[in-house]
Amino acid sequence: MDNNIFLNYREWLAEQKIPKGKRSVLLAGLDLFSQYGFNGTSTAQIATKAGTSQATIFKYFKTKEDLLLAIIQPIIKNLLPIYQKDFLNSLNKFTTVKDLIHFFIRDRYHFVSVNMDAFIIIFSEFLTNKKVRDLFMQLITASAPKISGAAFMQNPLKKQIRPELDSLTIIRTILGQMIIYLLQQKYAPKITTDLNHDLNLIEEQITRAISIN
Repeated sequence: MDNNIFLNYREWLAEQKIPKGKRSVLLAGLDLFSQYGFNGTSTAQIATKAGTSQATIFKYFKTKEDLLLAIIQPIIKNLLPIYQKDFLNSLNKFTTVKDLIHFFIRDRYHFVSVNMDAFIIIFSEFLTNKKVRDLFMQLITASAPKISGAAFMQNPLKKQIRPELDSLTIIRTILGQMIIYLLQQKYAPKITTDLNHDLNLIEEQITRAISIN
């Protein structure tokens, strides 16, 4: 699975040149981990859903945690696709912070929304699983300078950004707002009334937080 750039994980996985049994195990793990959690899912349940045996699972993945990481690692890497030229080039075309934030939020929200089952797993494991947490923080740390360099630190946008903010702080501010909203959608859906209105508010909050007033 070398090609790591995708929008929809399930569609990408279907195109990978891997054994059918391995693909079935990955999809079964994705479904069950998102529904019942990592600790609430057994390898026997995964095997049943995948239509295979537990021996097949351990043929491809040494442990259940290895299966978990194999599912979420490509998702995490594609949250901020720093090696995707189209994504970085899109960031370069904006001349105002407001327009850039609008694109960033809408583009990444779409990615998360079509891969919501995987992000449910990531969110649920983030606080308790050090490997998942480390993967996520490595993404943020590695991505921040590249994204900031491709967008926020270029003129004329650089002049619009608060000078005391570094690239990591800017990315944390953006992702923090988006992740909180996604958790709200998952666990308190009645609060969400108008998606477009909510995303507009998030964009305004981020823009005010990082821009020079």
